[in-house]
Amino acid sequence: MPCHWDYRNLRRLLERESFPAMIVDLDCLDENISNISKNISKTDKKIRIATKSIRVPDIIKYIQKKGGSNFQGLMCYSMEEAKFLSSLGFDDLLIAYPTFSFNDIEIFFSLTQAGNNIVLMVDCIDHVKAIERFWTRFSSDNNYKARVCMDVDMSYRPAGLHLGVYRSPIRTFEQFKELFEKMRGIENIEISGIMGYEAQIAGMGEKNPFSPMLNPAKWFIKYMSVRDVYKKRQVIHEYLKEENFKIDFYNGGGSGSQLSTAEEPWITEVTVGSGFLQSHLFDYYKDNKSVPAFCFALQVTRNPEPGFYTCKSGGFIASGETSLDKSPVPFLPEGMKMVSNEGFGEVQTPVKYNDSEEIYLGDPLFFRSAKAGEIAEHFQEYILIRNNEIIERVPTYRGLNFCFY
Repeated sequence: MPCHWDYRNLRRLLERESFPAMIVDLDCLDENISNISKNISKTDKKIRIATKSIRVPDIIKYIQKKGGSNFQGLMCYSMEEAKFLSSLGFDDLLIAYPTFSFNDIEIFFSLTQAGNNIVLMVDCIDHVKAIERFWTRFSSDNNYKARVCMDVDMSYRPAGLHLGVYRSPIRTFEQFKELFEKMRGIENIEISGIMGYEAQIAGMGEKNPFSPMLNPAKWFIKYMSVRDVYKKRQVIHEYLKEENFKIDFYNGGGSGSQLSTAEEPWITEVTVGSGFLQSHLFDYYKDNKSVPAFCFALQVTRNPEPGFYTCKSGGFIASGETSLDKSPVPFLPEGMKMVSNEGFGEVQTPVKYNDSEEIYLGDPLFFRSAKAGEIAEHFQEYILIRNNEIIERVPTYRGLNFCFY
């Protein structure tokens, strides 16, 4: 059945539900998985799922199964999360962020010794030495090396400006080469992969309705940055080729840059997360064709005056730079508008509505979050629907009593 959201049907489905409630339409999710898979598989690249943008094990598993051979592994955002996912049978786990935690490195060591395919991110020699000290102290078997991935900065810096995020200090090829050569000489370390994440492309929508005057500048920055990133990743690839050094993977991309990243011949895998569920921030990318696959419901508990309906609960503001586009947006019924001087409140959320649907106390109203993953921290479960019927309920990390940082 094609993806289709219908307010009256959703209202019927949630008659006896508690609120807030999160709904995932599997028909829409299937459409997104299929489109993303087709686009990236044309370039013979694999897709790595970004777990931080989902945080629901059953949905991660569903996407992997539905995507089949086009999908390869997960990108986790913490070592504790990787340990948890490993206990559920997931493997090929890339930890996206470095760590200095003794407990994290101990988990990394244990998972490696147990035969798990797990790789930890590094971007400086201090990261490497922290891992190497643990391995030297506890490993008596050199067959078990610490597999690491080098995180190379892909920010765009025209005329001294910094356009991107502050992640890796490896900003030039010379810095990459220096660290790479130091790491090659460390016995317990195996360089398994390279990651170059182009946040200023993947994380900046050039059709943002909340800042329309900036959209032409965003388009130009992204256009120039795509060319810049291409060259940076190419130089590293050519160096590794000259050195006859083989890596297991070369990772790049995000939901907002999946197409441009996949076109680079040296990239072996593209990370995608938010594009599967399609939170509203990703509507504002020219090349992103995903459809909304999830939304949350708040219940109308007050009717303060005609045309105004106040829902219990709210909030769910996304992280990042504070701006209007980090708030959820009205979804169903169509025609709802937020009350500007209140917005999404901690305990109540008022909306304006004077359209065709009759709204009564107790009815649900539906909204879309700005980001796809972190909102899962507010819900115990997601309600899955297909063919306009509830078919299953699946727990989030929170619903399984886990919270990862």
